[in-house]
Amino acid sequence: MGCDIHLHAERREGDKWVKVELPEKPRWEGSSYTEPPLHNRNYGTFAFLAGVRNYSAVTPITEPRGFPADASREVKADYETWDIDAHTPSWLTLDELQAYDYEQKLEDRRYTRQEGPNSFDGGATCEPGEGKKMTVREFLHQGFFDDLDTIKRVGAERIIFWFDN
Repeated sequence: MGCDIHLHAERREGDKWVKVELPEKPRWEGSSYTEPPLHNRNYGTFAFLAGVRNYSAVTPITEPRGFPADASREVKADYETWDIDAHTPSWLTLDELQAYDYEQKLEDRRYTRQEGPNSFDGGATCEPGEGKKMTVREFLHQGFFDDLDTIKRVGAERIIFWFDN
């Protein structure tokens, strides 16, 4: 079973948060299937944002904060439609995401383990010191930063997200 992210962007207008529409992009080059920024199923990104599916054993940018009480009506309505299937709600400001030191080093401890003939587990975690060392920027890949630029370009000030499996 896979895990997906549900992400919305908002900005402040006066004393309220309002939803910002995010432009769709092709899921991969030449694809007719489109998705909003940061909606691809990337467990490395999920681990970084909220510790979800953290097979890489990386430290998230922050512990999950829950669903914000001051979320816009549209975002709250979408979240509520997921009912018990929604998990690990959180939010981050664009300022926090831009201020983060992506040049710091980490160890990506995710690997694929063979469990039998023609049977593999891609969600295995190796022991400390046995993973691949890299910067957070390398771990997240350029697509993450392209998506952040898109979110910033539409005037968003925070993202709200949750996951389902």
